[in-house]
Amino acid sequence: MSALAITINDKDRDRDAGSSFSPSGRILKVYKPSSTLDPYHDRLASIGYDVIEADSYDQGIELAHQHHPDLIVAYDDPETGFDALLWLEKQHNDRFSWLATTPLMILADVSRLSQLRLEELPDRVVVLQRRADTLNQLTRMVRRLLVANRWD
Repeated sequence: MSALAITINDKDRDRDAGSSFSPSGRILKVYKPSSTLDPYHDRLASIGYDVIEADSYDQGIELAHQHHPDLIVAYDDPETGFDALLWLEKQHNDRFSWLATTPLMILADVSRLSQLRLEELPDRVVVLQRRADTLNQLTRMVRRLLVANRWD
């Protein structure tokens, strides 16, 4: 199986809006921000997720070992020095098997989708195209990934 670029349809949006979901979970967000504004962190934190930030691959691995995130969000932006495929390789090859199986969400520009080779990505990886409505889409997909990966 392979990862797919995700688009949420209206039926999913309506179902999510009516749910009584209570957010919980720790999210590790890994990327080098090009500005001090971070709408993704602000959105996730404002609805109750514990968001931990790393601005390098090594710091991301270190923080993952310390905090055991339920989900990792990687902002793919090679222009600022962060390639989500390099992160995926580091995450997959980590000495702890739990990190290699932690769900990963990649936020990518449309120009990078073909380079990410979606058909070759593991099932635990979801790729969202960055665009104007990405914040709402991110919120819904984070909710789904965390609910789907609960073991308790």
